[in-house]
Amino acid sequence: MNKVWLIRRIAMSFITILVTIIISWILIEYSPESPANAILSNIRANLAANPKFVKIYESEVQYYESLIPHGNPVIEALTYIANVLRGNLGLDVITEIPVTKLIAQALPWTIFVVSTSLIISFFLGIRIGQKMGYKRGTKIDSALMSTFTVMKSIPIYISGALLLYILGYNLHWFPTGGAYCPCVPMGLTFIGCVLYHSALPILTLTLANLATWALHMRANTIYTLGEDYVTFAEIRGVKDKTIETKYVGRNALLPLYTSLIIGIGFSFGGSVFIEEIFSYPGVGHLLYNAITNNDYTLEMGIFIIIITAVVFGVLIADLTYSLIDPRVRYE
Repeated sequence: MNKVWLIRRIAMSFITILVTIIISWILIEYSPESPANAILSNIRANLAANPKFVKIYESEVQYYESLIPHGNPVIEALTYIANVLRGNLGLDVITEIPVTKLIAQALPWTIFVVSTSLIISFFLGIRIGQKMGYKRGTKIDSALMSTFTVMKSIPIYISGALLLYILGYNLHWFPTGGAYCPCVPMGLTFIGCVLYHSALPILTLTLANLATWALHMRANTIYTLGEDYVTFAEIRGVKDKTIETKYVGRNALLPLYTSLIIGIGFSFGGSVFIEEIFSYPGVGHLLYNAITNNDYTLEMGIFIIIITAVVFGVLIADLTYSLIDPRVRYE
């Protein structure tokens, strides 16, 4: 691998993260409808209706006014970036708990649920999609195409609510919320409890992603089957299993590899709808609460995690793509 290209690619990723964070911070901080301004407007509206509460709200008004930047935007942004590089994402506006602590508590649950469902759906999807490509035009292919098209068209919050209602509230097969039972001691029982509570969120996300991977893999397989090197391998008498795995499967998988790595990066942001529906204490649930409460420091902290994870996901995809596609390595 070219060292100059590697250094340049890492530098570009780092600059991309910094620029994106600065733009996001400026849009939130200097917006006329910024969270701090919105909260101050509500407090002042309450004071206008009830002037006798001026003393009670005086400290809150001073606190939220201090959160509104009054200096040079560039200097303010550079100060914020310097704090971020030191690991200081500020205090949560509502609870005044460090944002890093709140994210650290929620992130493991999100990574577990979203990444598990993404990996399961990916490997199932590419296998089913490849078989569909080989059996294109048959009744099985048509039935699966219709099924996956319907699955893909249903919004994830609808499918999540249906699974929760049927499997959770009606049949009582799975819990309807939470990540674990607080009364369960640490050990194998606790692990089983965590898996039991995560079953419905993982199932919902797996079904939602499965259709996408399967349909994309089917299209890539059909396209690859028409390539000259596949026809030449068939003429040479190469075994069907070898053609299916090494000639067709591997090349049809290449366009999906980058999407998988980027998807893992996005998984650090969680699934807002799913985590809110199932009351799962992940980053998505945290982000939903931050948006509804105008908690902009927590919003920015979560945005930084998502931005960093996605950019590094793209970087990892670039660095490892040559391992599965020798043509890139030769170039």
